[in-house]
Amino acid sequence: IADYCQTQYAIGVASGSDALLLSLMGLGIGIGEEVILPPYTFFATAGSISRIGATPVFVDIDPDTYNIDPAQVEEKITSRTRAIIPVHLFGQCTDMDPLLAVAKKRTLYVIEDAAHAPGARLTNKMLGSIGDIGCFSFFSNKNLVTGEGGMVTTNNDEFAKKIMRM
Repeated sequence: IADYCQTQYAIGVASGSDALLLSLMGLGIGIGEEVILPPYTFFATAGSISRIGATPVFVDIDPDTYNIDPAQVEEKITSRTRAIIPVHLFGQCTDMDPLLAVAKKRTLYVIEDAAHAPGARLTNKMLGSIGDIGCFSFFSNKNLVTGEGGMVTTNNDEFAKKIMRM
């Protein structure tokens, strides 16, 4: 999967929900901090944020793609914001360039929730390889099904080691 996703690491986990949770924990995000995400997603995205004591901050979707609207992200960033979770839906890629630019400018992590878009590409890059971490689910209602399971992808040695330890 690492080769396919064009990442150095692909770490198998119990579920897509665990992929999100372990990614947030691996980045050290916790109590009192904020994570930006779209409201149009499975509850596990926001639930993982709440579970670690952080606050989900919702940014509306682009009505044409149903993905987070990058134009609305920066206005929601505060001094407590630590990450952005774009959710790629229906095999469609979120417009990542503006998100990555804002994340770099504001020193934020980008965790791609690609549970509903395995195999999708943005230009020449595979989803799950564009942000700091990619999260996948193989649950029975997803695009790529094994019945259960999840995957975390990254090119960052430190993040991979932390997630593997957890």
